[in-house]
Amino acid sequence: MNDQFDVAILGAGFEGGLLGTILAYKGAKVVIIDAGSHPRFALGESTVRHTFRMIKIMAERFGVPELKTEFNSGELLHKHVSNHFGVKKNFGFVYHRAGEHQRPQEATQLVIPPYREGYEAHLFRQDTDQYLTYTAIHHGATVKYNTRVKNVETDAKGVTLTTDKGETISAKFVADASGGGHVLARMWNLRDDPPRVRLQTRCLFTHMIDVKPYDDLNLPNGVPKAPRRWYAGTCHHIFDGGWLWVIPFDNREGSANKCVSVGLSFDMRKFPKPMDITPDEEWRQFLEKFPSIKEQFKDAKLVRDWVSSDRLQGSCKQTVGDRWAIMAGGAGSGFLDALFSRGLASSVEVINALAARLLPALKENDFRAARFEYISRVHEANLRNNDRLVFGAYASFRDFDLWNAWFRVWALGVGLGDLKLASIYRRYLKTHDDSILPDAEEPMGLFYSQHKGFGELLDAAVAKMDEVEAGTTDPKEASKYIFSLIQNAKFTPAANHLGDPDWHFINAGTFIVSVKTLAWLLTSAPPDIRSLSLGLLGDVGGSKPPHPAPSAG
Repeated sequence: MNDQFDVAILGAGFEGGLLGTILAYKGAKVVIIDAGSHPRFALGESTVRHTFRMIKIMAERFGVPELKTEFNSGELLHKHVSNHFGVKKNFGFVYHRAGEHQRPQEATQLVIPPYREGYEAHLFRQDTDQYLTYTAIHHGATVKYNTRVKNVETDAKGVTLTTDKGETISAKFVADASGGGHVLARMWNLRDDPPRVRLQTRCLFTHMIDVKPYDDLNLPNGVPKAPRRWYAGTCHHIFDGGWLWVIPFDNREGSANKCVSVGLSFDMRKFPKPMDITPDEEWRQFLEKFPSIKEQFKDAKLVRDWVSSDRLQGSCKQTVGDRWAIMAGGAGSGFLDALFSRGLASSVEVINALAARLLPALKENDFRAARFEYISRVHEANLRNNDRLVFGAYASFRDFDLWNAWFRVWALGVGLGDLKLASIYRRYLKTHDDSILPDAEEPMGLFYSQHKGFGELLDAAVAKMDEVEAGTTDPKEASKYIFSLIQNAKFTPAANHLGDPDWHFINAGTFIVSVKTLAWLLTSAPPDIRSLSLGLLGDVGGSKPPHPAPSAG
């Protein structure tokens, strides 16, 4: 039996389901092949603004109705896809010292503005991935579950896949969206050994119930009072050598899911994987070191077994070729570490670019690697920037003051990148001119890193963190240096308080901060930043301002 398709997609997860939905809706004959079936557990549960803005762009670009009406904001997902999702109103970071209760003054929080897209979401991935796969089926895709691909061959005529069921499947193009399975990379020996990144981390992860909200604990030193409840967003408990995520699905009204996603990430250079204890024993030992975290989990119960990973990072020697491409998850650029929730943002960036190139390639029957070269550049930009940012974060965990400074570098990059993407989206709504879209120029690399000012600031901050890693610069001195970089930057508004080390809670969503930022954009911002003001104008002008949150410092 030989089935003929236009595109074969390996993997029926978030990437495979979304790419398959777009291609099938546009008329391509698509087959999605997966070694497992739905529903199933998956990581990548916390979204960022970049994710939904890219999905909104794809909804306009490709016209998929579900992406317009059901799947482009947290609120729409809650309403139309599943009532198992949580809400994400902030990125929270609570600093801990081994053997001590947490100090309330040692915490930072980035509040997510509610404008336009609303707050971000905590995705119960078994529901999102299944929804996207079923949507692809609705638009005509064929899905082959519980099917392993044994071999993939490409030539001038097409792609031939053979499966463990004795099937032969022919296609014109193959996209590897198998994520950690990275079928093509493994089959064709494309993995770098070692990976082309500095970061070396591993993690334990699971789902639990009966996890207490950190806000409600009765700790000896008290709990940090922030603009948003810690349990209302993604909470990161950070410590020298690692961090712990707490992603609740039960933190919004109407949620029918009592689970909380919990993951413990370690720098392997400081915490190599133990071979003589179980993951649960390692978790118990960790809790004994950090009494405030132990208090949050004293009544928690597992709903699935712990998963203990080896090194998370990977990279590929090659990510596109004649008639094939590897998606963000399989290339390593989509998930180096979960710290800043960039996995799905990388995925949608690659999906947008690949679909936009694959559809005309199908019409013209031209699948040369050169047509897809941009995908490689996206992977490289994401790999490099994410590695530098997260590696620097792990280095900063040794000292709260240093983390407090590095937190601003991340927040500034996120803010500028979001401002640019918002501007692109607003302009595209009016013009539908593909030449202004993100994949029409140099990759953003998740942040506005090609901006001269921010690019130089990031380079200087990374160089200083390298000195800290080498032991040639004291963390306190490095913190002062990085704050001076931010204070001297002419492309960031004072209203956000990014340059003030005493202002631990960055809340750009209040009405007064939005107005001050808008005034700065229109009067004092550099021209290249001012040109992006359309993004902020669209947000502030089209939404009712929320009640101001506490301006805690």
